[in-house]
Amino acid sequence: MNLVLGIECSQTQINILIKTIGTTMKTLSKFLVLFMLTLSFNSFALNDEEELDFTGAVNIGDLKTVKMYVEEMNVNLEDSYFAWTPLLMAAAKNQMEVLKYLVSKGANMAYTHPITRWNAFHHAVFNNNKVMVKYLADAGINIQQKIKGDVSIVKAIRDEGGIAMADYLLKIGVKDDGCQKKCF
Repeated sequence: MNLVLGIECSQTQINILIKTIGTTMKTLSKFLVLFMLTLSFNSFALNDEEELDFTGAVNIGDLKTVKMYVEEMNVNLEDSYFAWTPLLMAAAKNQMEVLKYLVSKGANMAYTHPITRWNAFHHAVFNNNKVMVKYLADAGINIQQKIKGDVSIVKAIRDEGGIAMADYLLKIGVKDDGCQKKCF
């Protein structure tokens, strides 16, 4: 006989006690992990006022505020606000420094707006921002992605009168393929 917690027990009873404690600890550990994940997901969600502050900072190029939300409040760069991710907003508003920062923090460059079918590259093209276009191309964005209707970005910008940008796109390797005639 052995003495466990002041109680005389057989080896079988000790083994059952150890197994029960182990199972209880595993269950408790799983519960604790689940609880912590739930708590952490909820603690990082922005309230309405914070969302407005963050998206406003992205749109006006307030890099200090954007950094605060990303680094201190752990804003998820995959979250979208009315189908606009922070990266897409920065590109649409020509906010180069914010865009670079978001890319450096792992923002999804492949995100495409579900209705317009535009990504950050398309916005840079239509903003006639060659520096942003080049940066995004060098950073690895898909420069061949078509816009709505399988239209080539080269055709679309050329049809809008952006001959110089269309020529630049061809120079950096964008293909002029996809829909070529009546596209819609």
